[in-house]
Amino acid sequence: MDVQVEEEIKNDKLLGEKKDCEYYPCHFEGQDCTWCFCPFYPCQDGRTGGGLTIGMLSGKLVWGCGSCVWIHRHDVALFILESIHKIMKREKSLSNSHLLKLREEALKAFPP
Repeated sequence: MDVQVEEEIKNDKLLGEKKDCEYYPCHFEGQDCTWCFCPFYPCQDGRTGGGLTIGMLSGKLVWGCGSCVWIHRHDVALFILESIHKIMKREKSLSNSHLLKLREEALKAFPP
Protein backbone atom coordinates (compact mmCIF):
# COMPACT_ATOMS: atom_id res chain seq x y z
CA MET A 1 0.00 0.00 0.00
CA ASP A 2 1.18 3.52 -0.76
CA VAL A 3 2.91 5.24 2.19
CA GLN A 4 0.70 8.32 1.79
CA VAL A 5 -2.44 6.15 1.91
CA GLU A 6 -1.19 4.50 5.11
CA GLU A 7 -0.59 7.93 6.63
CA GLU A 8 -4.13 9.10 5.84
CA ILE A 9 -5.56 5.93 7.40
CA LYS A 10 -3.56 6.56 10.59
CA ASN A 11 -4.84 10.16 10.79
CA ASP A 12 -8.35 8.80 11.39
CA LYS A 13 -10.00 11.95 10.04
CA LEU A 14 -10.67 13.56 6.71
CA LEU A 15 -8.10 16.02 5.47
CA GLY A 16 -10.66 18.19 3.70
CA GLU A 17 -9.50 20.88 1.29
CA LYS A 18 -5.74 21.32 1.19
CA LYS A 19 -5.64 24.82 -0.22
CA ASP A 20 -1.93 25.24 0.51
CA CYS A 21 -1.12 22.45 -1.97
CA GLU A 22 0.47 23.77 -5.15
CA TYR A 23 -1.89 21.55 -7.18
CA TYR A 24 -5.13 22.52 -5.42
CA PRO A 25 -7.69 22.15 -6.85
CA CYS A 26 -6.46 19.29 -9.01
CA HIS A 27 -10.01 17.95 -9.50
CA PHE A 28 -12.56 20.57 -8.40
CA GLU A 29 -12.96 23.49 -6.01
CA GLY A 30 -14.03 22.22 -2.58
CA GLN A 31 -12.64 18.72 -3.12
CA ASP A 32 -11.64 16.52 -0.19
CA CYS A 33 -7.91 15.87 -0.46
CA THR A 34 -7.73 12.92 1.95
CA TRP A 35 -7.27 10.42 -0.86
CA CYS A 36 -4.81 12.41 -2.95
CA PHE A 37 -3.07 9.06 -3.36
CA CYS A 38 -6.03 6.83 -4.11
CA PRO A 39 -6.13 3.50 -2.25
CA PHE A 40 -7.76 1.99 -5.35
CA TYR A 41 -5.12 3.08 -7.88
CA PRO A 42 -5.04 1.85 -10.57
CA CYS A 43 -8.71 0.93 -10.55
CA GLN A 44 -8.90 0.76 -14.35
CA ASP A 45 -12.59 1.57 -14.10
CA GLY A 46 -13.79 4.42 -16.29
CA ARG A 47 -17.04 4.85 -14.33
CA THR A 48 -15.32 7.31 -12.01
CA GLY A 49 -13.74 9.38 -14.78
CA GLY A 50 -10.30 7.85 -15.09
CA GLY A 51 -8.86 6.40 -18.26
CA LEU A 52 -5.74 5.36 -20.10
CA THR A 53 -3.40 8.20 -21.01
CA ILE A 54 0.18 8.66 -22.14
CA GLY A 55 2.42 9.14 -19.10
CA MET A 56 4.29 12.44 -19.10
CA LEU A 57 7.51 10.86 -17.82
CA SER A 58 7.33 7.39 -19.33
CA GLY A 59 5.64 8.17 -22.64
CA LYS A 60 3.76 4.89 -22.16
CA LEU A 61 0.10 4.14 -21.52
CA VAL A 62 -0.76 4.53 -17.84
CA TRP A 63 -3.96 4.82 -15.85
CA GLY A 64 -4.81 8.50 -15.41
CA CYS A 65 -7.10 9.84 -12.72
CA GLY A 66 -7.17 13.52 -13.65
CA SER A 67 -10.89 13.40 -14.46
CA CYS A 68 -11.89 11.32 -11.43
CA VAL A 69 -13.82 13.39 -8.92
CA TRP A 70 -15.65 10.56 -7.16
CA ILE A 71 -13.13 9.80 -4.39
CA HIS A 72 -12.72 13.52 -3.68
CA ARG A 73 -16.34 13.99 -2.73
CA HIS A 74 -16.70 14.44 1.04
CA ASP A 75 -19.34 11.70 1.41
CA VAL A 76 -17.26 9.16 -0.50
CA ALA A 77 -14.00 10.06 1.27
CA LEU A 78 -15.65 9.66 4.68
CA PHE A 79 -17.30 6.35 3.78
CA ILE A 80 -13.97 4.94 2.58
CA LEU A 81 -12.06 6.11 5.66
CA GLU A 82 -14.65 4.73 8.07
CA SER A 83 -14.87 1.44 6.16
CA ILE A 84 -11.10 0.99 6.14
CA HIS A 85 -11.01 1.53 9.90
CA LYS A 86 -13.72 -1.10 10.40
CA ILE A 87 -11.76 -3.56 8.27
CA MET A 88 -8.51 -2.82 10.14
CA LYS A 89 -10.19 -3.43 13.51
CA ARG A 90 -11.38 -6.85 12.33
CA GLU A 91 -8.49 -7.97 10.16
CA LYS A 92 -5.43 -5.97 11.33
CA SER A 93 -4.35 -5.62 7.69
CA LEU A 94 -5.85 -4.38 4.47
CA SER A 95 -5.63 -6.73 1.49
CA ASN A 96 -6.29 -6.05 -2.18
CA SER A 97 -9.44 -8.15 -1.92
CA HIS A 98 -10.67 -5.91 0.93
CA LEU A 99 -10.03 -2.85 -1.21
CA LEU A 100 -11.81 -4.30 -4.24
CA LYS A 101 -14.85 -5.18 -2.17
CA LEU A 102 -14.83 -1.79 -0.43
CA ARG A 103 -14.62 0.04 -3.76
CA GLU A 104 -17.66 -1.81 -5.10
CA GLU A 105 -19.61 -1.10 -1.89
CA ALA A 106 -18.71 2.58 -2.12
CA LEU A 107 -19.71 2.74 -5.79
CA LYS A 108 -23.11 1.24 -4.96
CA ALA A 109 -23.67 3.57 -2.02
CA PHE A 110 -22.33 6.67 -3.80
CA PRO A 111 -22.65 6.40 -7.57
CA PRO A 112 -20.29 8.59 -9.60
